[in-house]
Amino acid sequence: MGFAQFMVSSIKSNNRRQQRVQFDKEDILNSYTKNKTKPVFKKASQEQLLKIRKRLQKSNQVYQQKLIGYTFLSVVFIGTIIYYFNEIISFIF
Repeated sequence: MGFAQFMVSSIKSNNRRQQRVQFDKEDILNSYTKNKTKPVFKKASQEQLLKIRKRLQKSNQVYQQKLIGYTFLSVVFIGTIIYYFNEIISFIF
């Protein structure tokens, strides 16, 4: 008796799930964003694009210079550690 009742309730709930829309975007937007406006995307002019490109190139150039400097310093630091470690080992043995 209980098993048949469980089957009937399961069929009813499955039918309800099929009938309703899971993600109704219109309802979600209306419930959370009643007073918000949609963003306006402006296109950049050619002058603005050139300024942006120059700024990016300058920042990339600075990044490359820093990367080269830090790499050089780390190689020198590791080289000196290896040199002194080798001196200590040769002094002990």
